[in-house]
Amino acid sequence: MIVTGYDDRQGCGYVLRTGPDAADGFPIGEEVSHDGIAVRATPELAALLRDALRSRPTALLSWQGPRVPLTLEDATLLAWLMHDVGGVLSVRGAPRPIPPG
Repeated sequence: MIVTGYDDRQGCGYVLRTGPDAADGFPIGEEVSHDGIAVRATPELAALLRDALRSRPTALLSWQGPRVPLTLEDATLLAWLMHDVGGVLSVRGAPRPIPPG
């Protein structure tokens, strides 16, 4: 999955690559690993993700919740970007939506 977006709070664009897309093409950004899964993200997003995994390890699955543990699985990570970080502009190779809890 490749996600591009713009974080208004940080004032910068971001790119996140997961799965096969993390190793495909240009080695952009920094690697973030958690529970045996690695993703690549632009430096600002990588720092935000590391901080979230360390101190606020939950993600909203929709605007109304529920909050679930933050993982680097594509569906959870995409939900975190959409509902906690915001600014998702495009997604290539998106996972199927997570069914409501």
